[in-house]
Amino acid sequence: MEKTVKITTDYTIGNTAIQIVNTGKRIKVVDVEKEKMKKRFLKKILIVAISGAMAFTSCLYFVNLQHKKVFLNKQVYALQGQIEQLERENSLMQRENDENLIVDYDAVYKKARKLGMIFPSNEQTYTYRVDKSTAVRMNDDIREES
Repeated sequence: MEKTVKITTDYTIGNTAIQIVNTGKRIKVVDVEKEKMKKRFLKKILIVAISGAMAFTSCLYFVNLQHKKVFLNKQVYALQGQIEQLERENSLMQRENDENLIVDYDAVYKKARKLGMIFPSNEQTYTYRVDKSTAVRMNDDIREES
């Protein structure tokens, strides 16, 4: 395997600086100032391209955010309409339920009498007295008949 050595020689011809580059296979003459100008131009092009891509990407991101905002606002509006409708239905059902819950106690009393229900006798009722305890004890000395 042959190892190639790059040999660079700098020259100045008049006011122009040149380099002669020998790579082993070919010889290249380079104008130094033109090469610098090319590199600067390529850097400027690269900076413009990157900043343009960043601006385009940020615009797309902004448009995407606006689209999501509009979409979510539409969903919120639709859900608010559903909530209002459900609240109306709920209030109607509560009114109907409240109307059905009105109890006619006289009718209940008459129906209970008709079915043979009577009030408990004194032997069936007990009164309990508890001193500082949560448990109820049934002892003959505590039980009182009313």
